[in-house]
Amino acid sequence: MALVTLAEVKRDAEVEALITRGNEHLETMGFAEYSHRHLNLVASISRNVLERLGFPQRVAELAAIAGYLHDIGNVVSRQDHGQSGALLAYHILTRLGMPADEEAIIMVACGNHDEERDEAWLERFSSRGIQNN
Repeated sequence: MALVTLAEVKRDAEVEALITRGNEHLETMGFAEYSHRHLNLVASISRNVLERLGFPQRVAELAAIAGYLHDIGNVVSRQDHGQSGALLAYHILTRLGMPADEEAIIMVACGNHDEERDEAWLERFSSRGIQNN
């Protein structure tokens, strides 16, 4: 199994096609900011946060990959795009030779980032007295 890098993911033709077609789909729906700029920004912030928190370099790299891939499910639909994106990421990362334990980390991140999951998380923790301020 290979240690797949963000650079390798960015060079992948399938990843590029899914991002491009997903962006076209979103543009027809009136969404404007799900471009490569957005994906690169999320990848960079994800890596930086984990590095500053002292996580191992490989974990920070996985966070960057997850950040870059987190919206690829938009090619299927905006609704539940996290779940479809997690499955697309699995397919891509398997083809690239990533170990299954690393694929799982990225799948969890992609599959749980969207708005519906955020709302459920906030409701659950708000009921315990934890506020999102």
